[in-house]
Amino acid sequence: SSFGFCPRGKLSPPRVTGPRSAAAMPDFTVKYFGIPALGEPIRLLMHLGKMDFADERITFEAWPELKPKTKWGQMPVVVAADGSEMTQAKALVRYFGKLVSWGSDKLYPTDALLAFKADEMIDAMEDVRMKIVPTFKIEDQAEKEAARKALFGPGGDCYTLLEKIDSFCGEKHVVGDALTIADLWFHFFLLFLRSGFFDGIPADYMKPFTKLQAVVANVSSIPEVKEYYAKKDLKAEPMYTPFVE
Repeated sequence: SSFGFCPRGKLSPPRVTGPRSAAAMPDFTVKYFGIPALGEPIRLLMHLGKMDFADERITFEAWPELKPKTKWGQMPVVVAADGSEMTQAKALVRYFGKLVSWGSDKLYPTDALLAFKADEMIDAMEDVRMKIVPTFKIEDQAEKEAARKALFGPGGDCYTLLEKIDSFCGEKHVVGDALTIADLWFHFFLLFLRSGFFDGIPADYMKPFTKLQAVVANVSSIPEVKEYYAKKDLKAEPMYTPFVE
């Protein structure tokens, strides 16, 4: 999906980042908006795996023309070197998680039960996103912001879900005792909620959820993750500010 909505305003023009050979097409091209949403964990996975990839950031203006040319009319889209198109954010995260090693295991766990637990927690976090999506249909700005603030306040649907997710999280990792795709998913989503994209969500909404804070802090502290986000131009891409802090 394209995060269940279209982004507002003018986004940064397409550009290529990541390691690649000047003489050859990259192994993969990631196509997504220039915001840290559903394409973000895919970009980060490729960076952590030192993959040869192009990061093509699609502008809001260019999307209507591109949309009917994609497999499902959605992004993110990953185009392989042979031209084949790979889609669906969670499927992409699982696939690339199987390719990228971290420590003694893959980022998508080889243990079937641990892989299930990672998927289960990602799906639970997706339930939080689904509670937010209907607010984009609220036309009155003040009403929209009030609705989002209520979702993330005590007793609100998002607050209640995050409280449950927090209770099932580990102290440092979402599941198990090593980094998995669930950690990367939580990291992008929880910080994206603070990016300014969602008017009305309090910047300190994570304060009651200490385990979620710990998961985000742990991913943010990884040197390769720090290196990736340190290169961001926050004047051009201000939504990345929480990722750099």
